[in-house]
Amino acid sequence: MRLAIDLGRATCVAVLVDRDGRTVAEAVVDSRPGAAQSVRDVLAELGPLAAAAESVALVTDLARRSPRPQRVALLRIAPTSHPALAPLADWPEAARAAVDALTARVPGGATLTGRPPAPLDRDAVAAFARRAREAGISAFAVCAAGAPAEPGPELDAAAALADTVPGAAISLSHEIGSVGLRERENATVVNAALGGWATELAAETTRALRSAGLTAPLYFARDDGGLISAEYFRRHPVIATAPATTCAARGAAARAGVVDAGARSVRCLTLGDGNPERSVRPGQGPLGVPVHLGSPVIHEVGPGVSDTQPADPDVIARVAARQLERVAGAVLLHTGGGVGERGAPPAAADVRARLTDAARFAATSVCRIASERLVAAAGRAEFELRLATARDRALSRVVAAGAAPETARIESVSHAPVAYLPAGVHRVTVHAVGQPAAGTPA
Repeated sequence: MRLAIDLGRATCVAVLVDRDGRTVAEAVVDSRPGAAQSVRDVLAELGPLAAAAESVALVTDLARRSPRPQRVALLRIAPTSHPALAPLADWPEAARAAVDALTARVPGGATLTGRPPAPLDRDAVAAFARRAREAGISAFAVCAAGAPAEPGPELDAAAALADTVPGAAISLSHEIGSVGLRERENATVVNAALGGWATELAAETTRALRSAGLTAPLYFARDDGGLISAEYFRRHPVIATAPATTCAARGAAARAGVVDAGARSVRCLTLGDGNPERSVRPGQGPLGVPVHLGSPVIHEVGPGVSDTQPADPDVIARVAARQLERVAGAVLLHTGGGVGERGAPPAAADVRARLTDAARFAATSVCRIASERLVAAAGRAEFELRLATARDRALSRVVAAGAAPETARIESVSHAPVAYLPAGVHRVTVHAVGQPAAGTPA
């Protein structure tokens, strides 16, 4: 059996399902300020059946706790650029001040056409690492020009940083962001800044599970509703900062416009064939920083009055109307604990079903990763070889994210030529999935 816990602002929900996805037990309690106490409370409410869980998935948003980001040392490996393109130049002032990044640029990087990268100045990288160590910074973000086509410079820099600062937490842009250097760099810095939050949340949740007698492996829901292991979450938290609405929507409908009336705000998104609409351009990410991670498009409108008072029915009606204008003929469903259709208070049974949507979906979800690369190939045979390499890389990453190796598979492969680059350069995106590796029930 599989267990999922939706740790929300107002309520904490647990759902236990069997191997066929049927709900075996569920529980809803009021959330507490700390994650650990909320988890312990909901497990106590769920009762002894929780001990049969072979895996546990946690759904929670970064906004629930709003932690202070940790300081980051950012290394850009690239040619010189205009000051308007300097690191963090497009960040909101509050976010820039919170991260208080130490930055440096060293020459190098690769082109997007696959030409060999310039040699990396390891001495300059080591000197930057020493500056960071003296400043008490151990979280590094590394972003190299051309990394989606050739990650070698980032890997070399990571080795030099680790030699100088043993135990450093190093985020590499080719593992996280998109093709564009600025958005990729932004996402990498945010990822590094959130490492402390992710580590603390994973440790706190694990302690709560262990104190309740659960020894099953812990997973976290990512923003698209897929799952990643706790260890993968610690290293890549930027992809798992706002999964609650997506999980709730995917738990509520296979194809619908969905309004999520939560305790503090109203959120909506569109699903097509069960999958959320994804952003195709940079948008506001964690900390208000512009990133491009292909995350679900979630429209959020207005805060509620408090954590316990549902959002205004008029606000919900306006959000619903706009959503239906965007998606003509869509079925409109409601999820979350707010008011119901046309502002009427929903029936108690309906409220219960809505509150458990996110946890129910997470309990049946799969591990999921998306791998995006640029590949340059002179002909069809070389391109097919590079596609096979991209597939193998995606399968390795989904296993690293917690999928049982025997269940890992390629869900989709898409590729398209990059219009602004010479012929033979393609953007390749591979999605891989797999069932969470099961542990031994308590």
